[in-house]
Amino acid sequence: MRIAIIISRLEELGPVKSIQALVNSLYEIKKIQIKLYYIDKTVDHQINIIVPVERLDAVNFRFDDYDIIHTNGIRPDFFAFRNRKKIKYHISTIRNFVFDDLSFTYNRLISWIFGCVWLVLWSRADKLVCVSEALKQYYEKWYSASKLEVIYNGISDADNYMKPDNDIIQAIEGFRSKGLKVLGTAAILTRRKGIGQILNMLVEVNYCSLVIIGNGKELINLQRLSEKLKIASRCFFSGFRSNSVKYFKYFDCFIMPSRSEGFGRALVEAVQQKVPVVCSDIDVFKELFDDGEVTFFKLDDKNSLIKALKTAMVTGINKAELAYTRFLNSYTDQLMAKHYYELYLSVL
Repeated sequence: MRIAIIISRLEELGPVKSIQALVNSLYEIKKIQIKLYYIDKTVDHQINIIVPVERLDAVNFRFDDYDIIHTNGIRPDFFAFRNRKKIKYHISTIRNFVFDDLSFTYNRLISWIFGCVWLVLWSRADKLVCVSEALKQYYEKWYSASKLEVIYNGISDADNYMKPDNDIIQAIEGFRSKGLKVLGTAAILTRRKGIGQILNMLVEVNYCSLVIIGNGKELINLQRLSEKLKIASRCFFSGFRSNSVKYFKYFDCFIMPSRSEGFGRALVEAVQQKVPVVCSDIDVFKELFDDGEVTFFKLDDKNSLIKALKTAMVTGINKAELAYTRFLNSYTDQLMAKHYYELYLSVL
């Protein structure tokens, strides 16, 4: 079985980390030959992929060499759409609520234009893999249920031998020396991630500090908000850090206040590290875990967030153990690879 997996770029992003986990796990299955193609020139050499990797040559691509083309992202989807007649079988993985995601990242006009374009590109795929049941239900408005499949993202074992950066550890130790609990979050900083909710909560929860790992368009706005709310001394903005999961074990609680997610990789990574988790009560998060495993709060309800944090501080460790069991049973890289392998077999 010959599979070509195509992505936009080799950078440390959630979707790329999922693909890395997938191909490295599929590599162990000897009945599959996989090659990974990427579009952009820039390559993050910390991405550890053990299958053959090559930059996509769109003009000279040998379609006959592959039984399945598996695309991830709008540009790979466009490549497959344009060459659909040359492809034996096309699978695309959907990772977001397309109109919501684009609206939060850009604006409503861009969301409508490119959202409609993406729906057209997906229409010619043979199979669309959604990374959650919530996504599948969302896309049933446009595609038949038989075209849609659900396979959860899988998380690889964390590399706990990687040395953390001193400035983050020093910030955490500094907060603790003042008697503060350390809350943490990690994300590409856009409005969709809802990080401002944590900052507003810190005004009233004066026994907590916050470490924010990530970069993005909202970084400056969040820094300004922390100064306006006079909580900047209890906040540490680290910017982007490679392999951010290695810091999660230092947090007293991980908070994921997203307004929309197709899956929620950082949430599952925090669970993998057995960290107590507080998260927004969006459908995707309630699908992944229940309230016996993580603690939910209502979006844009500061009192609900404060209550959830207090609950997590008391019950979080017990919940973290239960959530970890759910992780092992549902969200590992081996399980993800097994389900994709079964899908690949079923379509040939």
